[in-house]
Amino acid sequence: MPVQMIQDHAKKMTHRKPKILTISHYGNLYGANRSLLTLIGALKSQVDWLVICREKGDFTSELDKLDIDYKVLPLAWDVSSKGSQFGKLRYLSKFGMNILLSIYLGILVIRQRIDLIHSNSSVIFIGAFVAFITGRKHLWHIREFVYEDYNLKYNFGRQAFRFWAEKARTLICISKSVYQKRVVDTGIRANSVVIYNGLVHDDKARPKRSKTQVATIGIVGVIDPAKDQLTAIKAVNLLVKSNLPVKLKIIGEIDADPYFDMLSDYVKKHNLENHVVFTGFSKDVEAIYSDLDITLMCSRNEAMGRVTIESMMHGIPVVAYDSAGTSELIEHGQTGLLYKGDEKALAAEVTRLLKDPQLYDAISDRAQTHVRSNFTISQYSKKFLNEVSVALSFPE
Repeated sequence: MPVQMIQDHAKKMTHRKPKILTISHYGNLYGANRSLLTLIGALKSQVDWLVICREKGDFTSELDKLDIDYKVLPLAWDVSSKGSQFGKLRYLSKFGMNILLSIYLGILVIRQRIDLIHSNSSVIFIGAFVAFITGRKHLWHIREFVYEDYNLKYNFGRQAFRFWAEKARTLICISKSVYQKRVVDTGIRANSVVIYNGLVHDDKARPKRSKTQVATIGIVGVIDPAKDQLTAIKAVNLLVKSNLPVKLKIIGEIDADPYFDMLSDYVKKHNLENHVVFTGFSKDVEAIYSDLDITLMCSRNEAMGRVTIESMMHGIPVVAYDSAGTSELIEHGQTGLLYKGDEKALAAEVTRLLKDPQLYDAISDRAQTHVRSNFTISQYSKKFLNEVSVALSFPE
């Protein structure tokens, strides 16, 4: 898009900031909402935000702190578990509820002179529908694989997502892997860009944790089979048997009770109670990483890996499964370590770090430099704002 067109539009809107209605799909402070908060905070002086939230929670508490206007509406997801037994009638009732809410939002968009609709996840279609009925442009953040990472399915099939995706002004994919899987491989013909989430506030390196006699290894994320905490526990079991002084902190909310029970049973069966601890969910990022020496990323279908960047940002080496978005973030042996295979392969890479202080320090330094150069909030917000400007400049 020519720069002149963007500048012309900016002149037309000198009387006010662009007003964006953005739609969130849950109330917790997990990755998608944290990334949205980053955008909102960074662009607060340049964008007038109105946030639609599915429920009250930690996310709305943060919006209150930022003095951001929001409304809570019982939006229904357009996905369900692959094993769900709900039939089409259930899906139709959820769809009907969203249609009613869309009409309400459409009126709100017109009355409040909303310029643009932004959806923060691909598990909800309501933003696409509101944009369609109001004639507004739609920016759609694609933050997940859906089928592969969360074991979900679209209620009316993949073609439903494709239908609405092709009506978007721009699909914003958070990694090249997401772009390949969700856009290229499915043949979606829509304007698409890759914008990595920004996490780094500035270019200053964070202080590193002092070395301790017992290495603390962490795995951060909801306790769910997709995050594969079991492989992490099995790897720690091997490390303990090798007489390496380690402990594992599993940091995250329980998303699947049967899986958590299985993890707990494994810990008890192998007498790992003194080496593995479940800490629960924490929204204090600094506190999480101030107590870790190594971070594990065992998910095999990570769309991007916010935890990976957070760890690298704090100078904590990451040992991660070599796939999807994770492979874009880490250069093996340079900014982290990658593994393929099972717990034996994972334990071998962790052992390399524990037994080679020079390798540990080199990876720590390069990782911090890498994220300070490529994943800043400034880059993230500027690229998003450019898409807003382009969308509003594009003729109807």
